[in-house]
Amino acid sequence: MKPVFLFLFLCASAQAFAAEPVVRLKAKLTAFDGQVMTLEPVPVAASQPSTLSKLLGAKPAPQASLTVSILPETRYVASQRTDFAAIKPGDYAGAAVEDSNGNLRAQDVYLYAPALRGSGEGRFSEAGRLIVNGTVREVKPADKDNKAKSDGGLTLHYRGAMLSGAGAGRTVCEGRASPPAYASALACEADAAIAVPADTPVSALTVGDKSLLVPGRVVTVAMTKAGDGKNIAPGVIVEKPLPVEKPQSAP
Repeated sequence: MKPVFLFLFLCASAQAFAAEPVVRLKAKLTAFDGQVMTLEPVPVAASQPSTLSKLLGAKPAPQASLTVSILPETRYVASQRTDFAAIKPGDYAGAAVEDSNGNLRAQDVYLYAPALRGSGEGRFSEAGRLIVNGTVREVKPADKDNKAKSDGGLTLHYRGAMLSGAGAGRTVCEGRASPPAYASALACEADAAIAVPADTPVSALTVGDKSLLVPGRVVTVAMTKAGDGKNIAPGVIVEKPLPVEKPQSAP
């Protein structure tokens, strides 16, 4: 799974720990001693930041190996492959998308467990990609059987932080949603219609614990600075490998 979101509930968690900018980093976990993760960043393609990212002065992720400490309050999410057919109207889901003149095409799709509903709601740039998270309004499976194969579709309803100009008289609702009690007068709502090719990876996200931090796994970390300057991780998403099927023994 490519960088999420992601994401995510990680943003709100991180801001509760420090006023430092939040960095979202996809990396390989090379070592973990029970308190400190050693991470090797995974390169991602660069893209143009959104208008909101520019206004907020988004901080880029580091490119060299680094260490990040977990906390008793750190939250963990497990990510594992699933099928697009598992997504139903009313679910909470998200997608990493390409935006071609307002036409959204999924590169990855995410299905959130009920306990993660509302995580990272909105439309925003993260780790070089555009992310949309919201409530599923409509699902259309891809046509895999017809010779002229057609894409599936996913319509997500989301709340954003502000309306931004998108050229040619268009506006886009973007940014991460704030809780209703804290939403500004600039807050917005919108539907995102996303084309989903038949081969798009789909990942199910569930609540996990520290036992997920196994060296060799790929993680997405919401990282900020503690008062002493050390890196801390209020939230971590861990990609779980698919189970290895054992070969059947000969009769």
